[in-house]
Amino acid sequence: MKRLFKTLLAIVIVIAVIITSAVAIVSVRMIGQVKAFDKSEIDLSHVADGVYNGHSETDLVKVDVRVTVADGRIEDIEILKHECGKGYPADVIVSDMIKDNTVEVDAVSGATMSSEVIKDAVRDALRSGL
Repeated sequence: MKRLFKTLLAIVIVIAVIITSAVAIVSVRMIGQVKAFDKSEIDLSHVADGVYNGHSETDLVKVDVRVTVADGRIEDIEILKHECGKGYPADVIVSDMIKDNTVEVDAVSGATMSSEVIKDAVRDALRSGL
């Protein structure tokens, strides 16, 4: 009985180490993907009035947006698709972008990666209007 317990404990520990390692690897990879985003500032005065679609993704988060620009202002941002784990609270970031008229707003705490992917999708849309 003692031997069975030790064997089961060893198996549980090995599985825990494998899962922890996998999560760490995916997290590091995703951070690298977000760091690789082109975060150059977009001068909205150069973006033509119109409606533009944008897309951005990492291994775990995919976002499609529709951005409406008028008179050098972000008038509306619609999230068409947001595939993620627990990052749905990041959806509120678009109201900050509209209010501040910039993509460069603070990420939503607890949904940082989703926030960054949403911001990158909006940048992608805005670049279509340059």
